[in-house]
Amino acid sequence: MAQYHVKNEGFLAKAFKVKGGHQVVPAGKSADVLDAKELTEAQIDAFARDKVKVIVKGKAKAEKPRDDDQPKSAAEVLDLADGNFMAFKAAASKVLGDDTPPTKDEIIAALKAKAEA
Repeated sequence: MAQYHVKNEGFLAKAFKVKGGHQVVPAGKSADVLDAKELTEAQIDAFARDKVKVIVKGKAKAEKPRDDDQPKSAAEVLDLADGNFMAFKAAASKVLGDDTPPTKDEIIAALKAKAEA
């Protein structure tokens, strides 16, 4: 569970998933959101576009994965297919290179062909 300080400078209230339900931060207000579901960088960026500042409290922001933490084989990348598409596509492009197809189904087919080869 994560902890955030939220400053909602937007015009709409924002809800955050927390242990046991939701916590709403009204428009124009600030609040500490404790025991929250962890947000991705993309979600934090989306809040920022809506004029909602989300600051991670407690621990430092998670480090971005280094290249040596990334999957190396086509089979390892296929395991990521059911998760975040952009992360899957980025990992696939490291394995497939410039020949990475644009759609998920085509990427999966290319990775399966590479894994069998």
